[in-house]
Amino acid sequence: MTSESTSAGPPLFYGYILLGYSFTVGFLASSFFLHSRGIFFPVWMEEFGVNRTDISLIITLTLFTGSCLAPVIGWLIDRFPVKWVSCAGAMWMGTGYLLLQSVETYFGFAMVLIGFQGVAWGTLGPLVQTKLMVNWFTRNRGMALGVAIMGLSVAGIVMPTIATFLSETLGWRNAYALYAGILFLVIVPGTVFLVKQEPADIGQFPDGDSQPGILAATPQAQQTNLEVYREFLTSREFWTVVLTFGTMNGVYSALITHLPNYFKGDLGFSLYDASYALGIAGACAIGGKIVWGWLMDHFDAKFTVLIAVASYLGSMLLMMISRDYLILLVACGLFGLSFGAMVPVRSVLLSRLFGVRKYSRVNGLLAFFLAPATFWTLIAGYVADNFGYVTIFQIWACAFVLAGIITSLIHFPNEDQAP
Repeated sequence: MTSESTSAGPPLFYGYILLGYSFTVGFLASSFFLHSRGIFFPVWMEEFGVNRTDISLIITLTLFTGSCLAPVIGWLIDRFPVKWVSCAGAMWMGTGYLLLQSVETYFGFAMVLIGFQGVAWGTLGPLVQTKLMVNWFTRNRGMALGVAIMGLSVAGIVMPTIATFLSETLGWRNAYALYAGILFLVIVPGTVFLVKQEPADIGQFPDGDSQPGILAATPQAQQTNLEVYREFLTSREFWTVVLTFGTMNGVYSALITHLPNYFKGDLGFSLYDASYALGIAGACAIGGKIVWGWLMDHFDAKFTVLIAVASYLGSMLLMMISRDYLILLVACGLFGLSFGAMVPVRSVLLSRLFGVRKYSRVNGLLAFFLAPATFWTLIAGYVADNFGYVTIFQIWACAFVLAGIITSLIHFPNEDQAP
């Protein structure tokens, strides 16, 4: 006689599957523009007959568009299923990549990149992936965010070299046709079949617990949207996050855009040498995401943020004083390590400051106020054309000193102080 076995373990926590999904989408989506644009930068300059400032302007406006739309996307993913927002964005981005096959002018290139990449990035990038992790994890949120966003850093290791190969074999246009195929054939169906909005949708609880934790069970007072946004805008902590992480985000975006051009044009290294340097940064960012996420879960929040700022400052100082390839690789590694702090640390801070239910709205508003930081890419191009790259490294170093001073004056909540 046999009976139903009761020895089987509990069902697999679905949050782990979503960790894998977020990692994969982060890897793929960031590969298309984030980690390819620096390699394609000199190719675009040559093809359209323009200088560094002109290409920097297009990249800046593309990033600026995405930042300005972030509050709208944040509102959408707080109100509608993530899967449908992401699917619509993936199809829009893929359409734009196909249109790049036919652009012949600088203006046409700008319109396609801004109108498609700029609009769609927010539906696939950290804004969406961190929303999933915040929904599915509470106790282990910092670590989960670090692992989920690690895909961006893994792409940073391998994609610059792959993009260099694609540029020299297929050409940049065909590379984007390949990227479009990945969006339509991999990301869209994967999103439809895998994404679940929150644990309650399938009868589970955050972190895989057998019952809701205190944070999940605590009701929150109802607020109108106007009251919610007033809460954000009157918070000193929110504006400190804007300043500190705006500086981090802007410098990161500008450096990975200009580093290949700096290595090749100013220092005389090959494009492959530049891709290896970006790969070092990506490798260190992987470790950084785990380290910073773990620190946010177990140590003082302000201390964690200040160490990240100090790491960025150290990388700028090395860039300023050396033209030696090995030392520059160390600078890139330090830069990558500090970049690893950006998404997990700020995501944990925002979820602690304002709660899970308001997370996407405050994250979207943060991205909106980070929009001016995208102009670091344009500023770097202009300064490089007129004064050289070392000058922009000096400016960035001063910006990080200011960010560190302001951060030291503000209180950030630790895990036991979160609402």
